[in-house]
Amino acid sequence: MSGRRPVMRLFVAAYPPPESAAAMLDLLRDIHLPERRAVAPEQVHMTLQFIGDTDERQLDHVTQSVERATSGIESFELTPKELLCLPERGDPRLVALTTDAPPGLLEIQRRLAARLARTPRDRQGFLPHITLCRFRPVASVWRVRREAVLPAFPVRAIHLMESILRPEGAKHREVARHDLAR
Repeated sequence: MSGRRPVMRLFVAAYPPPESAAAMLDLLRDIHLPERRAVAPEQVHMTLQFIGDTDERQLDHVTQSVERATSGIESFELTPKELLCLPERGDPRLVALTTDAPPGLLEIQRRLAARLARTPRDRQGFLPHITLCRFRPVASVWRVRREAVLPAFPVRAIHLMESILRPEGAKHREVARHDLAR
């Protein structure tokens, strides 16, 4: 036996309804990009806090932290704003859909960062966005930036997720779900 501790790669996310996720991915059809890997429709999400590698023995603590971070927050809607390439500086690696930032979203993210961020960088600079596709960094890529005309979608729960890295791409598994107040 190697003595390795079981480790989970965790993040906290908000997921749009399936029909909203499909409409978001449809926005990519008219964009000319290098070879890319679109996010699977069932994995379209907004990361509120990336936690990273976590010892399984810390799972109860993390789950309780997410529960406390969502406590008393009412469900809200997110309104898509624009498509853009990220990072904005340097060679782009992905196309994301930004959204508005309602108070409930910002409060949950602030609480999560206070409880779960591991570095000062993880506590600052939250840009509400949903990654739609990834590609290898290419300096010559035309930078996408265009308005996204899509209806708002509801966020009724916040999810603690495990990201399982595989050669064909990450697979996400729900660890816990925290419903927001109605």
